[in-house]
Amino acid sequence: MHDPVESFCLDIDGEPDLTSDIKKRNRMVGYVTAFLTVFTLGTTEIFASWYSTRMGGTPFESGLAFGIFGLVYMFSPAIGGRLSDNIGRKKTLFLSTGGYIVVILLFLLPYVSPWQLIAIRAIEGFVFGFVAPTIEGMVSELEPDSQVAALGNFSTSWSASMILPPMVIAYLSGIYGDTSGIFVVLGVEILALMIVARFLQGYKRKPISSSSNVGIPSTLSTSQVEKVSKSSPLFIASYLSVMLWGVVSTIILGLFPSYIIILSDLGYPFVSQDFGILLLIWNLARTVTFIVVARLPGERMKQAIIVGALLSAMSGVMLFLFIDIWIFVIAMILSGIAVGFNYLGALYLVVSATDIEKGSHAGLVESMGGVGLFIGPIVGGWVMEIGLKLPYLMYAVLSLVVLVLIVVLLQRDKKQT
Repeated sequence: MHDPVESFCLDIDGEPDLTSDIKKRNRMVGYVTAFLTVFTLGTTEIFASWYSTRMGGTPFESGLAFGIFGLVYMFSPAIGGRLSDNIGRKKTLFLSTGGYIVVILLFLLPYVSPWQLIAIRAIEGFVFGFVAPTIEGMVSELEPDSQVAALGNFSTSWSASMILPPMVIAYLSGIYGDTSGIFVVLGVEILALMIVARFLQGYKRKPISSSSNVGIPSTLSTSQVEKVSKSSPLFIASYLSVMLWGVVSTIILGLFPSYIIILSDLGYPFVSQDFGILLLIWNLARTVTFIVVARLPGERMKQAIIVGALLSAMSGVMLFLFIDIWIFVIAMILSGIAVGFNYLGALYLVVSATDIEKGSHAGLVESMGGVGLFIGPIVGGWVMEIGLKLPYLMYAVLSLVVLVLIVVLLQRDKKQT
């Protein structure tokens, strides 16, 4: 029988075990750092896409300025998660947060063309790949009996932080200039670095006597865990779910603002500020979903990724068929709920399946999300040049395909276990 004490953590000097107060403080530092860093990401990714359009870039260039992040993010979290398992959470988070400050400074350089934005976003994708899996691994291993809640709190933290960036860009750019929002996130990221340096307690793991590197999550029996692998049907279903999250999220965040602006220019009753309101609704719906799902038992996460794919398909169909502000509002709510289910359900199913490689497993989830973060704006930007509504049809069809595959894979996993 697996002994969870064997694989727990010591302080940086090797003894004693971290106290409950320090574990709680570390988790809080993780949540706060996630909030601050994703506030930065939420600002820069929308800024890059929107500013590219303002500079006269094509829809494809605008999509690429958003999506190049995802191309790099396909592999950077896998590297970052494994690194955090090996050298520790604090060192990895400190280095990545410091690196993010350098990226922000690059955004403040004078631009000649949208391609400079694209290059900087690629660097950003590499740096951020070290942030998310490090925090996910840390908060889940410091609260092993409540991993849904810990990962849900992490998800809520970063989701809540993305509520404000669209409004920040829309407000500050109109008063202080196009790049004013970047100065704000520079201060935010410096604050994140200071919090990590001052309050995060470094720690390391005890030696593992067992040859197995897989723990027993609360929803799986010993016999089930022995069959869980990184290529199992359960994991593949989770990868597809988080990939769908990436596609839908980037089409909404990266292409929808340009869609609203173009509709306004074509004479539809929209104004440029409407995209900020609609993205606010989308982020609020996603954040509330994380709060709700974090309170569900782990065995519900399989149903969560099914529901997420279904709701994504519904929202995509609505955005494709209609041009109406109230239909847009309903679609944004459904889409926000959908990505909340897709992301948190997949994250829990993979990260909870190990006790000593949580950073690496979290990195796999984030990397698969990176596939979606790339496909969404790149392919979406390309099809948008063919037809304005096609990105939403694209993700509706993809959602249906993923829904069918998830159901089949979960049935196969049930038979195997």
